[in-house]
Amino acid sequence: MPEEKKVGQDNPYYDWSPIVTRKALKWPNNATVALCVIVNLEHFDWDLPPDEPMAAKGPNRDEAFFSQHEYGNRVGVFRILKILDKYAIKPTIAMDQAVAEHYPFLVKECKRRGLEVIAHGRTARRVIHYKMSMDTERAYIRQSIAAVTKAMGARPVGWLGPEYQETMSTPNLLAAEGIRYVCDWGNDEQPYRMKVSQGELFSLGVNLDLDDIYCHYDGKRSIEEYQQILTDTFEVLERDGAKNGRVMVVNIHPWIMGWPWRSVYLDKAMAQISQSKHVWKTSGREIIDWYKAHS
Repeated sequence: MPEEKKVGQDNPYYDWSPIVTRKALKWPNNATVALCVIVNLEHFDWDLPPDEPMAAKGPNRDEAFFSQHEYGNRVGVFRILKILDKYAIKPTIAMDQAVAEHYPFLVKECKRRGLEVIAHGRTARRVIHYKMSMDTERAYIRQSIAAVTKAMGARPVGWLGPEYQETMSTPNLLAAEGIRYVCDWGNDEQPYRMKVSQGELFSLGVNLDLDDIYCHYDGKRSIEEYQQILTDTFEVLERDGAKNGRVMVVNIHPWIMGWPWRSVYLDKAMAQISQSKHVWKTSGREIIDWYKAHS
């Protein structure tokens, strides 16, 4: 028997909803775009068990490869935060378990700045994958949430999976653990409520084309193109958002954008975006809270 299909995407977590049929979404202070910058604080494992799927995606003894990732936590993140400070942008921090447990200076810096911190899995190389049993995935999610909770003194309400990876169980498992929004789904320019078996879960979404790994590092776009992509995206969202508000989620990895020559172009893009009177610079939690109250 062929699998039963329904209109739109054939999964149980949301209904298909063309944006042109929706009631207009309005952001605070007549903003047309809600800008959320996510900065990833993640640990890149030196060793992985042989049965870990990500073990095949990088050599276990390449010092240059691993030290480039560590650069982000030692140097790059502070340059990025300084740039965002210039434009009064308080990023949302995606922190994995290893950083929460083993990088106390970074934890203290996030606390000092009063930043929202969301859970980000165990490490950059230990991802959720289809071979996980539901119990194994539940334990994985709980470990990540518990580490961030202990480090920050507050339970995270957001989730960004390493590599955006999920199984068909992930949304239900996240909602059951008190996660209220997830950043893994890139299928919209507005938040939306997901269908889960208990609790509540919203998709904040992520603009995958704006992810520095996807666009610049893997996609081989030049750094000038990356800057142009950011500003062009904002220009179109600002225009379209005048009728129906939009979300722009920019996902940044300090081991990429924290390098001096790349950071210049991030600075230029944020400067241009910040000139607009129609941008709401905010956190993931604030976007979801507003959307829930006003949609």
